[in-house]
Amino acid sequence: MKFRIITNNPLVHLKYKDAFPMDYHENATFLETMEFTRSKVHSGHEILTHPLTGSVKPGETPFKSIIISEEASKLNFDSLKLIEDAILTTKKFVLNRKWTDKIISDFKLIDCDIITSGIESINQIN
Repeated sequence: MKFRIITNNPLVHLKYKDAFPMDYHENATFLETMEFTRSKVHSGHEILTHPLTGSVKPGETPFKSIIISEEASKLNFDSLKLIEDAILTTKKFVLNRKWTDKIISDFKLIDCDIITSGIESINQIN
C-alpha cells in the first residue's frame, strides 16, 4: 500500500524525506499536525497509524507523525472519527511547556521510532 507521512518532526523528515511522500510542517504544533491530518481525511485520505500512538500523551511532546494513504478516494468515516477523537483528546492535554534540548531530542527520537514501527507494519501487510 502506498502511503504518505504527515509530520512536524525534523528527524522523521530527515530520515524519510527521500523514501516516502511527506507533508512536513516544521513549525506546526502537535495540534496543528492533527488538524492538518483531519483536512487530508476530509479530502479522502485514510489514516493508517493511530494519531495517538505511543505512551507519550499529547501535551507531553511537541512532535507527531501520522501515516495516511497516499491516494485519496471517498471520505472514510472511521478515519474521520479517529482524527476527531484524537483532536478532542489533544485539546484536553495541550500545555505550553518549555523543554531542554536533550528532552526535545528524546521526543524526536521517540516519535521517529514509533513511525518507523508503523512503516514496518504497513510494509509487512503488502
